[in-house]
Amino acid sequence: MTTAIVGESGSGKTVTSTAIMGLLPSHGRVTKGSVKGIDGVTWVEADKKPITPVGRAISMVFQDPMSSLNPSMKVGEQVSEPLVVHMGLDRTDSMKRVLALFREVELPEPETAIYKYPHELSGGQKQRVMLAIALACDPMILVADEPTTALDVTVQKTILELLLRLQKERDLGILFITHDLDVVRDIADFIVVMKDGEIVEQGECHAILDSPTHPYTLDLLNAKPKRNVGHIQHINKETPPFIEVKDLDLSYITKQSWFGNVKERFTAVNGVNLKIFPGERLGLVGESGCGKSTLGRLMLGLEIPNGGSVIWKGVELDLNNRQMMQAFRRDAQPVFQDPFSALNPRMSIGTALCEAIGTTENSEALSQSKKMEMARNLLVEVGLSGADTDKYPASFSGGMRQRIVLARALAVKPALLILDESVSALDVRIQAQILTLLSDIQKRRSLAYLFISHDLNVIHAVCDRVIVMKDGEIIEEGSAEKIFNSPAHSYTKHLLESRPGRSKLTA
Repeated sequence: MTTAIVGESGSGKTVTSTAIMGLLPSHGRVTKGSVKGIDGVTWVEADKKPITPVGRAISMVFQDPMSSLNPSMKVGEQVSEPLVVHMGLDRTDSMKRVLALFREVELPEPETAIYKYPHELSGGQKQRVMLAIALACDPMILVADEPTTALDVTVQKTILELLLRLQKERDLGILFITHDLDVVRDIADFIVVMKDGEIVEQGECHAILDSPTHPYTLDLLNAKPKRNVGHIQHINKETPPFIEVKDLDLSYITKQSWFGNVKERFTAVNGVNLKIFPGERLGLVGESGCGKSTLGRLMLGLEIPNGGSVIWKGVELDLNNRQMMQAFRRDAQPVFQDPFSALNPRMSIGTALCEAIGTTENSEALSQSKKMEMARNLLVEVGLSGADTDKYPASFSGGMRQRIVLARALAVKPALLILDESVSALDVRIQAQILTLLSDIQKRRSLAYLFISHDLNVIHAVCDRVIVMKDGEIIEEGSAEKIFNSPAHSYTKHLLESRPGRSKLTA
């Protein structure tokens, strides 16, 4: 049976699961209630040291495999570690077991994968390694905490199908924690809805999702991105584009001989051409590794192409022309995926915004008090309080930090924003708020957007035109209605069919 815990960030989903496993941080403790294991033994009891058999009877798969895996250890050694510690196997037997586990979780080329480091694997492959670690000691319960949030739709579908197959073969109980209600509909039998640390509704999955009784559950369901036809921009393509990419190429050397001769190359971007017009919202979609983020970095001048050009307002960018690039980077600003790493934890929000304001033209004439006033106005524009200038990033939630990162990007009065997975890590309600905010700001400031995302629902909700990438190339482009309602390319159809809530999962 699969039980899903759903709710927005801060509702208590992850804390509940870590409490069950006895993995609360040192400053946290269970003050009331208890957790009984499937063996009838009380694992967790109020004000007592937990005895949950972590790794054996119950195990966990975390959201971010990159931060959960040791970057300095080969993945085979990391999977063998619990086998040695908990099962008492020697190195030879443990590595045999690791190989069998890698085959079970369908990791490609398991014989060579055991000798690889985490950075040599894709996101989906790293998540399979995490599954192998969790299953190593044959647990009866698997806790999966947002295991597919950072994955694109096709990889997400394969991981969910793998979980269902493993559950069937091993007779696993699964506790699935997520904010994605479409994923819940595909995988869960029972659903628990949490808000402010309390359960507000629970029951059979389809009964709750189809006929919710609590207003909070209804709010979660209504927060899913929806296309607002009234907000669609009608772009005049007779006008010159803001930015144009011509025949852009970028490849990396992956293998060299002892003498430095290139033996193998990986092509990240291959002959890409695109245009973004004033006021346009362009969506860029594709699987992980297709070249979306690399293309965004090339357009911003953060990567040096092997060939091709980027033309801004009719003038080809020269990466060696410092004055030109400084002016361009004021006009074209990035908003990255992770607001936690995008902000300096030791710098107050006001100081960070004033620093950005100080890079604008004629900023030398602005006093510090005037810059701080502008910083407060920026915070109000993105839906925060002007009094927040004295606070530090740790004082804010993920959604609030994303608003601050957006305010910093707007501080230099850009004409183009390149948003790289900027809402993918947020829960549905905060995601809806940020998308509404972006739409309002775009209309007020007449900005052009490039949305880079693997979340097709977000792209459909906010974009006027969509480009689909595969293996570094653009394979299809057109209006959002055309791409989502009548796609021409088989790969685009495959992406759309893989969306949770629409695809048929097979165990």
